[in-house]
Amino acid sequence: MDRGAITNWNADTGTITTDSGALINAPFSPVARYELEAKPTATTPEELLAAAYAACFTMTLAERLAAAGYPSPVLRTEARVQFVRPSGYWEIPAVRVHCSAGVAGISEQEFLAIAHAARLQGPIARALRAEVTLTVSLDSMPGREWHLPLQRA
Repeated sequence: MDRGAITNWNADTGTITTDSGALINAPFSPVARYELEAKPTATTPEELLAAAYAACFTMTLAERLAAAGYPSPVLRTEARVQFVRPSGYWEIPAVRVHCSAGVAGISEQEFLAIAHAARLQGPIARALRAEVTLTVSLDSMPGREWHLPLQRA
């Protein structure tokens, strides 16, 4: 399986089109990337990375929950990519992820184990070298949130 995208760049702006057609000539630019815009005019590679991570983690978690006997979870995942310039060059030191889950009948311990495995074993997560911080919450336990430290498998 091979998935891809094509970018075109002209002067100071570019467009990206994905094989699936989900993005067609979506604009990206240095202004969107490096300046804080009140109303962003384009996407950025970092935003696309956050979207890819959130979607991949959500799909991996849903697959693992289904395999464990919880076939219809309701999941909402937010991924935030840190983009900093500490010493002359830009880098991504971390990705912060939060997932809220509605999973009927699951115990706290089982949910945390499945969420942790999904974080480590998703294809996008495995491609990243950055520290990925994960917090999770269950809709059935309002006000409770767990921070899962990174433990490599």
